[in-house]
This record gives sequence, structure tokens and C-alpha cells, in this order.
Amino acid sequence: MTVTGWEGWADRWSESPTTAVTGPVIDVHSHLKVPGAAALAMEHFSPELDPRSLYSTDQTNALNRAYHECVHDRFTEPATRIEDMEIMGVDVQAIALAPPHYFYWLDRATATQITSMQNDAIAEIVASHPQRFWGVGTLPMAHPADAVKEAERLRNELDIRAIEIGTDVVGVDLDDPKFDPVWEVLAELRIVVILHPAGFTEGRRLSDYYLVNVIGLPLSSTLAVTRLILGGVFERHPGLRMLVVHGGGYLPFYSARTDHAFRHRPEMRQHIDRLPSEYLSNLWFDSTVFSPALLGLLVEQYGADRVLLGTDYPFDMGQGNPIDFIAAAGLTDDQRAQVLGRNAEELFGLTAIRPG
Repeated sequence: MTVTGWEGWADRWSESPTTAVTGPVIDVHSHLKVPGAAALAMEHFSPELDPRSLYSTDQTNALNRAYHECVHDRFTEPATRIEDMEIMGVDVQAIALAPPHYFYWLDRATATQITSMQNDAIAEIVASHPQRFWGVGTLPMAHPADAVKEAERLRNELDIRAIEIGTDVVGVDLDDPKFDPVWEVLAELRIVVILHPAGFTEGRRLSDYYLVNVIGLPLSSTLAVTRLILGGVFERHPGLRMLVVHGGGYLPFYSARTDHAFRHRPEMRQHIDRLPSEYLSNLWFDSTVFSPALLGLLVEQYGADRVLLGTDYPFDMGQGNPIDFIAAAGLTDDQRAQVLGRNAEELFGLTAIRPG
């Protein structure tokens, strides 16, 4: 199959904002790759381990391969990334793995080795450009004891204050009790969790029309957060702080249905005794929702202090020109300043690296 059409796609990252800003602009949602670690991991890969490609058509997989070739430097080269940040008006950017590179399916020894390589590479980029980047680590989640050790290393040795995790771990849901030690250490160390799906494990009906991404990813986040709430994870670990990308999936816009079921169905009340929506106070959301009206609804429903700028750079589903997008949501000047950067400073403790 011949695939064309990506050549001009990355121009979306070359559009300068027309809206003036006075405070910091901090992007909490972007991705990178660590090629050396990926090469080692792929020696152990088989297709059924990646639900995103498994449930995609041949056309979608071919388009994805062509796209990643087109924007390879944006995933791997800090200088290229900084050039785009300058154009977009982004002062500081989170750098977290591209979700297919969680590699949760690796055996224990290989997983700990590759996770360490990835986190060290992220820390090195931050150390080389401390005024432009802040690090978001990864954990070998399929091996909880090792995930706990790596979380401690991230915070105590690498000074990384956030981690990115998937919405399941090789099909195991995040409310499984075996992950409780991980949630405990993340809450204790005040490490913020950025929840980002890598696919949807039950995607058989989503293969056509790129629905594996369009519907599958926000659906996966919605399911994961709902299970975390109903499974009592936030009840047991009230200090756990979580940012859910893509505006929180569908959960922020339809939580009333879950509350209604909670009032009437005993199955919902096995682990919690408060309305599920009350646990949303543990959550923050990014701005990658593509509709200024939806962004305004997020702010209205959960507060301007709960919404942060995110671009999903450099993926094709990213939000280009984020400053003008947020300006179009009809927020007050103070709300806009919160979303653009102040909330990120507070949540992630980033004041020390705020650009001068």
C-alpha cells in the first residue's frame, strides 16, 4: 500500500498564536521516544501485544508507520522540539513516553532494564534543557514491586515528579489490588500520575475509520478512571493526584449516569460509600478536546484550577496552536492564565524552572 499525505501535516506545529499572554505557558502533554530502549524492547515484541495496532486496519497501520517516519525528529530531537515550542509560544514542555513505548508486556528483568534506560534518557534531556523541559517518568507496571522501587528512584535520585501510565497493564485493570503498593508510594512521594491510554484492549468493533483512536482512547480512559473510583483506589489513597489527558475522556461529561446507578445498584457500592463524582476532586484534565465549547464546559464544571494546557505533541491527534485555542473558550483573563501555566506550576511544582 502506498501512503501519502503526511508531508505537510507537521505545519500544525508551525502556527504562531495571535493571542498575547503575560504568564508562563506550560504544556503538560507531549511525547518522546528513546530509540535505544525501544530497539531492545522490540526484540521481545509480537503483534498481539499492541491492541492499538492489533485492532487497526492495514490502512491505519500503514498510515501510522508513514506518519512516524515523517515526524521522527520531533519525537527524538530536543532541538527540533524547541523550535516548534518557540513558534507555538510554549515556554516549558513535559516530556513523556509515546504510549506504545510503555512496553508493559516485557519480562521482569528486561522491563526494569528498559524502564531505567527510558527514565535516565528523560532526565538527561531535562538536565540539558532545564528551562524548557520537565520530565515525566515511566514505571514497569506489570511488576509492582519493581515499579515501587523505580518510583522511589525517580523522585529521590532523578527529581522527576510525575509519571505517565497506561489505562491497563496488558489487559489487567488498574483497580486490581496488586497495584495498591504502587498507588501508595505515588501518593506518599507526591508523584502526579498522568493517565494516558495506549489503546483499548476490547477494540474488535473499532478497527474501521480510525475509531481505535477516535473512540477507543477516550473510552479506555473513561473505563480506567471509573474502575479506579468504584474499586476504591482513591478512597484508599486520598493523596493520589491524577491528570487524565484528552480532557478526561468521556467521564467529565457523563458522570451523572454513574452517580444515578450508584444510588440504585448495590454492585456500585462494594468499595465506596460516596457518590462516584465526588472522587473527581482527585483529578485534573488537559485541554486536548478540540472544541473551545467543550473546554469551557470543563472549566465550568470542574473549575479553572483543574484544567491544564496539553498539546499531545507531536502526534497527529494533537492540538495545534494551543494558546489561541484556549483563548477561544471564552474564559476570563485569570482563568486563561491558570490553564496556560499557573495550574501546572502548582500541580507539578514547576516554579523553580519557570522561564525568566
